[in-house]
Amino acid sequence: MSITRFAQPSRLRQFELIVEKKSIFVNAHYLAELSPYFHLLCFSEAFREAREQRAEIEDELYNEVVEFMDIICPDMQYLAPKPITEKNFSLLVHFSHVMQFPKLRRELEEFVEERMMPSQRKINDETLLEMTVEAKDAQFPPTLLDLMYRKLAEVGIERVKELVKDFPVDYAESIISEIQRWTVVFPQTTGYRSCYDYNLFDRRLFL
Repeated sequence: MSITRFAQPSRLRQFELIVEKKSIFVNAHYLAELSPYFHLLCFSEAFREAREQRAEIEDELYNEVVEFMDIICPDMQYLAPKPITEKNFSLLVHFSHVMQFPKLRRELEEFVEERMMPSQRKINDETLLEMTVEAKDAQFPPTLLDLMYRKLAEVGIERVKELVKDFPVDYAESIISEIQRWTVVFPQTTGYRSCYDYNLFDRRLFL
């Protein structure tokens, strides 16, 4: 992640975002092409932010906003935005939701469809939970959330309970409830028993 890339204005990056009292300079035209949120924020005369070419972003972390911009914006070699990975999925889901990036949102949903199939390799437990929580908060379609819950159920219900123990009670219970729908409980069985009664004299094979 290149923090310095957004620390100063350039000929293209003139719009200033203030996050945790620190400046992030972005290309308003580029972002406005991708997001109705930035289209209004940067160019609507009805918004003071557009007139002043600066906006304060509240309730977000500076490093996370910079990381998001670093992922979605072409780099200094004009290369395309970085690919979606398990590592950056949660961050991208969060900001694609709150800052309204519809194309990115669609790509994230496609990532879930491909990555959450049972045949795919295992994802780190904590990472998978974080991915699921962000998708839930971003109101992903129920069919996609079910894929994530089913994948999380592979971890095991007790492990999930351990992972969500510090969550708000209602929120933790809602996740556990969804996981339980996909947790297969096998009934206890006894060992194999033949229906043949070897103790009955008249049924013995050998005399």
